[in-house]
Amino acid sequence: MNYGDYLTTSEMTRWMLDTDIAWDEIDAAKALAQPELLDRVRESALIESFFPIFTPRVLDLLWDDVTSTAVYSVQLYESYKHFHVFAQYLDAVGYRPIKDEEIVAIRKKNLGLKFDHPSRLLTRYMMSEHFAAHTFFKDSRRCAEPVLAHILSLVAKDEVRHCQFGYELLAMRLAKHPEEIDAVIDEAAHFKHLGELVVPDVPIAEKNDFSAILAINRKIARLTGRKISSTLSEVLA
Repeated sequence: MNYGDYLTTSEMTRWMLDTDIAWDEIDAAKALAQPELLDRVRESALIESFFPIFTPRVLDLLWDDVTSTAVYSVQLYESYKHFHVFAQYLDAVGYRPIKDEEIVAIRKKNLGLKFDHPSRLLTRYMMSEHFAAHTFFKDSRRCAEPVLAHILSLVAKDEVRHCQFGYELLAMRLAKHPEEIDAVIDEAAHFKHLGELVVPDVPIAEKNDFSAILAINRKIARLTGRKISSTLSEVLA
């Protein structure tokens, strides 16, 4: 993986908060008619707000991996943009706006956060982004309010790219450290979404999303040469 190529892809697919979203066309009544979906948007916003805490921990762990640290610098910008667009939307429709105090409380709870195994962290990150993308895509199709549907689709596409770079960084890691394959399998089989560090219930658009489970199993199988379908299905169910 090459940072220059990743940066070029990011720039080519980048959307602008002010010009690519029709804020003046939001239909608040339609949005407020789907409170469960708005709750998921809010929880997702809180998870995205956590990346200024999460990313420095990643950089500490991967300090000698120049490509990984460079790519994660782009990811931090994009993830916090996701928080901002979700938070701005909630403000616009008047649904449970997020206050700084709530974000600070989440950060305070995780001040001692530390990661100690690169392959496990990359596995957890890749899988978290994979399931986030599936949730955002499905919610974008179910969303009755067109502006939010568009926002969710934009964010989902970013998450697909984040998942892919997680995959590529993990592949690079395993090429150098094949002895860590067992750790990847174990981490995947006992997967915990990074969002669990932030909210009690990670937002999901569809329980037991087996299309998402099968897709991530294929990724793990390509990376490790081993399948974990049955174990992963049980864990994620």
